[in-house]
Amino acid sequence: MTVPKLLAVLAFPILIPCTVRGQQATAVTPPPAAEQPASGSPLGLMPGDTLTAYFLDFPEFQGKVDLSVSPGGNIYVPYAGFVKVEGLTPDEAQQAVIDALAAKQVVRSAQVELTVTSARNLSVMLIGSVLVPHTIPLFSPAPLSYVLAQAGALNPTVNYHVLVAHHDGSPPVDVELDRTGLDMRGMNTTVNPGDIVSVVQAGNFFALGEFNHPGIYPITGTQHMTLLQAITVAGGPDLEAELSKARILRNVSGRREEIMVDLAKLHDGKVADPLIQTDDIVFLPRSNLKVVANTWLNSSLYALSLVNVVKSY
Repeated sequence: MTVPKLLAVLAFPILIPCTVRGQQATAVTPPPAAEQPASGSPLGLMPGDTLTAYFLDFPEFQGKVDLSVSPGGNIYVPYAGFVKVEGLTPDEAQQAVIDALAAKQVVRSAQVELTVTSARNLSVMLIGSVLVPHTIPLFSPAPLSYVLAQAGALNPTVNYHVLVAHHDGSPPVDVELDRTGLDMRGMNTTVNPGDIVSVVQAGNFFALGEFNHPGIYPITGTQHMTLLQAITVAGGPDLEAELSKARILRNVSGRREEIMVDLAKLHDGKVADPLIQTDDIVFLPRSNLKVVANTWLNSSLYALSLVNVVKSY
């Protein structure tokens, strides 16, 4: 066998895997996967953020230098020039400054400390029913309890609902907190840097009619306020209230609905205690029979007191 024929025989098996049913198969290179745009801006430092740098090796700076991230994502570091920090965490930015000073051979091992003065994506915005809405520095995921602990004083009308709007654009989370403190699942909800935490303000209900203290009251102090709790807040029914004809007036899709409740049966546990919603009107009508009875009783007491007065003379 000649050398060319031998080479042809050896090459034949190599061509077999590339042939499918007598047709030449061509190798297809898959197209590169399209990059998915990130939802929301990336976490880390970004243009407009401000930092404070403490250069312990340079006493001429009198302890600290205020730095800001330029539109290009850089900070200007004395003796080192521009350092790229966009998208970095504070610790990573600090190391980048140390590396830049070492690369310029300014000092062998720089002693630099960076602290964040303001950073939009490295903080949590706390809004809603708080006395002073403000941002809270947050460099890594933390439980909701940590964020609320930084809130300071809350408004008296605070509710037990907290909305967490996520930085990545995912649906917000409605967290219902346990007022007893026994269930910590709500407090353990994860909050990420860049999120917005909104403390929901409680709504109001109206107590009208034969209450000892009719008026407008906030739905506060509980996760859900029931009718009995609302009546207690309004001072309870007065002596002329028609307990069997209490009603809740509720606006449902622009239409007023009435929920009739017999308070005597409710007090005895014979009917369920309905929940009060924001802008509900709890109405207790006057009992005409009780009015007549009270009028007769007051007249009798007045006459009796007159008799006692006459006898005393």
